[in-house]
Amino acid sequence: MNDSILHDVCYVDTNIFVYLHDGSAPAKQRISAQLCAAFSQTGKGRISVQVLAEWRNTMMRKFSSQVDKEARRRFIRLLEAWQPLVVTPAVILRAEELCDKYKFSPYDSLHVQCALDMGCRWFLSEDMQDGLTVNGTLTFCNPYKEY
Repeated sequence: MNDSILHDVCYVDTNIFVYLHDGSAPAKQRISAQLCAAFSQTGKGRISVQVLAEWRNTMMRKFSSQVDKEARRRFIRLLEAWQPLVVTPAVILRAEELCDKYKFSPYDSLHVQCALDMGCRWFLSEDMQDGLTVNGTLTFCNPYKEY
Protein backbone atom coordinates (compact mmCIF):
# COMPACT_ATOMS: atom_id res chain seq x y z
CA MET A 1 0.00 0.00 0.00
CA ASN A 2 1.25 3.45 -0.89
CA ASP A 3 1.93 5.45 2.30
CA SER A 4 0.66 8.64 0.64
CA ILE A 5 -2.84 7.19 1.08
CA LEU A 6 -2.48 7.83 4.80
CA HIS A 7 -2.46 11.58 4.15
CA ASP A 8 -5.87 11.50 2.45
CA VAL A 9 -9.25 11.03 4.10
CA CYS A 10 -9.85 7.26 4.23
CA TYR A 11 -12.82 5.13 5.14
CA VAL A 12 -11.67 2.21 7.25
CA ASP A 13 -13.73 -0.95 6.88
CA THR A 14 -14.64 -3.23 9.77
CA ASN A 15 -12.09 -5.92 8.90
CA ILE A 16 -9.21 -3.52 9.63
CA PHE A 17 -10.40 -3.21 13.23
CA VAL A 18 -11.13 -6.93 13.55
CA TYR A 19 -7.55 -7.83 12.60
CA LEU A 20 -6.28 -5.75 15.53
CA HIS A 21 -7.48 -8.63 17.72
CA ASP A 22 -6.72 -11.58 15.43
CA GLY A 23 -3.47 -13.19 16.53
CA SER A 24 -3.85 -15.88 13.87
CA ALA A 25 -2.97 -13.32 11.18
CA PRO A 26 0.10 -11.48 12.57
CA ALA A 27 0.99 -9.62 9.36
CA LYS A 28 -2.55 -8.28 9.02
CA GLN A 29 -2.63 -7.48 12.72
CA ARG A 30 0.58 -5.44 12.37
CA ILE A 31 -0.71 -3.56 9.31
CA SER A 32 -4.03 -2.84 11.05
CA ALA A 33 -2.22 -1.48 14.10
CA GLN A 34 -0.08 0.78 11.90
CA LEU A 35 -3.12 2.07 10.01
CA CYS A 36 -5.12 2.76 13.16
CA ALA A 37 -2.19 4.51 14.83
CA ALA A 38 -1.58 6.66 11.76
CA PHE A 39 -5.22 7.67 11.41
CA SER A 40 -5.58 8.33 15.12
CA GLN A 41 -2.62 10.69 14.84
CA THR A 42 -3.65 12.47 11.62
CA GLY A 43 -7.41 12.45 12.14
CA LYS A 44 -7.88 11.30 8.53
CA GLY A 45 -9.64 7.99 9.32
CA ARG A 46 -13.40 7.79 8.87
CA ILE A 47 -15.96 5.16 9.86
CA SER A 48 -19.70 4.79 10.13
CA VAL A 49 -21.78 3.54 13.02
CA GLN A 50 -22.20 0.39 10.93
CA VAL A 51 -18.46 -0.32 11.37
CA LEU A 52 -18.84 -0.10 15.15
CA ALA A 53 -21.85 -2.44 15.12
CA GLU A 54 -20.16 -4.99 12.86
CA TRP A 55 -16.94 -4.89 14.89
CA ARG A 56 -18.87 -5.37 18.14
CA ASN A 57 -20.80 -8.29 16.67
CA THR A 58 -17.59 -9.98 15.48
CA MET A 59 -15.87 -9.47 18.82
CA MET A 60 -18.83 -10.99 20.67
CA ARG A 61 -19.06 -13.99 18.32
CA LYS A 62 -15.41 -14.81 17.57
CA PHE A 63 -13.21 -13.07 20.12
CA SER A 64 -15.28 -12.96 23.31
CA SER A 65 -12.53 -14.67 25.33
CA GLN A 66 -10.00 -12.03 24.23
CA VAL A 67 -12.18 -8.92 24.11
CA ASP A 68 -14.59 -8.69 27.02
CA LYS A 69 -17.51 -6.28 27.41
CA GLU A 70 -15.43 -3.57 29.07
CA ALA A 71 -12.71 -3.79 26.40
CA ARG A 72 -15.38 -3.48 23.69
CA ARG A 73 -16.79 -0.40 25.38
CA ARG A 74 -13.35 1.21 25.69
CA PHE A 75 -12.57 0.55 22.03
CA ILE A 76 -15.89 1.97 20.84
CA ARG A 77 -15.31 5.08 22.97
CA LEU A 78 -11.87 5.48 21.38
CA LEU A 79 -13.42 5.31 17.92
CA GLU A 80 -15.86 8.09 18.78
CA ALA A 81 -12.95 10.44 17.96
CA TRP A 82 -13.21 9.22 14.34
CA GLN A 83 -16.65 10.89 14.16
CA PRO A 84 -18.68 7.88 12.96
CA LEU A 85 -21.35 8.75 10.44
CA VAL A 86 -24.87 7.71 11.42
CA VAL A 87 -26.68 5.70 8.77
CA THR A 88 -29.93 7.54 8.09
CA PRO A 89 -32.82 6.69 5.76
CA ALA A 90 -31.37 9.18 3.26
CA VAL A 91 -28.03 7.33 3.29
CA ILE A 92 -29.84 4.04 2.73
CA LEU A 93 -31.74 5.45 -0.24
CA ARG A 94 -28.54 6.75 -1.84
CA ALA A 95 -26.90 3.38 -1.18
CA GLU A 96 -29.69 1.71 -3.17
CA GLU A 97 -28.35 3.45 -6.26
CA LEU A 98 -24.89 1.97 -5.62
CA CYS A 99 -26.40 -1.52 -5.40
CA ASP A 100 -27.90 -1.03 -8.85
CA LYS A 101 -24.90 0.65 -10.46
CA TYR A 102 -22.04 -1.41 -8.99
CA LYS A 103 -23.84 -4.58 -7.83
CA PHE A 104 -22.65 -4.11 -4.24
CA SER A 105 -24.36 -6.04 -1.46
CA PRO A 106 -26.81 -3.98 0.61
CA TYR A 107 -24.37 -3.78 3.54
CA ASP A 108 -21.36 -2.95 1.39
CA SER A 109 -23.33 -0.24 -0.38
CA LEU A 110 -24.03 1.42 2.98
CA HIS A 111 -20.32 1.48 3.80
CA VAL A 112 -19.50 2.91 0.37
CA GLN A 113 -22.23 5.54 0.57
CA CYS A 114 -21.00 6.62 4.01
CA ALA A 115 -17.47 6.95 2.62
CA LEU A 116 -18.76 9.06 -0.27
CA ASP A 117 -20.83 11.23 2.07
CA MET A 118 -17.75 11.86 4.24
CA GLY A 119 -15.65 12.91 1.25
CA CYS A 120 -13.24 10.00 1.50
CA ARG A 121 -10.71 9.47 -1.28
CA TRP A 122 -9.86 5.89 -0.25
CA PHE A 123 -11.81 2.93 1.10
CA LEU A 124 -9.51 0.53 2.96
CA SER A 125 -10.80 -3.05 2.96
CA GLU A 126 -9.78 -6.54 1.99
CA ASP A 127 -13.36 -7.31 0.97
CA MET A 128 -13.79 -4.91 -1.94
CA GLN A 129 -12.32 -4.94 -5.45
CA ASP A 130 -8.85 -3.43 -5.06
CA GLY A 131 -8.35 -0.48 -7.41
CA LEU A 132 -12.03 0.01 -8.33
CA THR A 133 -13.07 3.67 -8.29
CA VAL A 134 -16.67 4.51 -7.38
CA ASN A 135 -18.37 7.63 -8.76
CA GLY A 136 -14.97 8.90 -9.91
CA THR A 137 -13.89 9.88 -6.39
CA LEU A 138 -13.55 6.88 -4.05
CA THR A 139 -10.99 4.13 -4.70
CA PHE A 140 -10.83 0.77 -2.96
CA CYS A 141 -7.47 -0.27 -1.55
CA ASN A 142 -6.64 -3.60 0.05
CA PRO A 143 -3.89 -2.86 2.58
CA TYR A 144 -3.19 -6.59 2.93
CA LYS A 145 -2.89 -7.50 -0.76
CA GLU A 146 0.74 -8.59 -0.40
CA TYR A 147 -0.19 -11.17 2.27
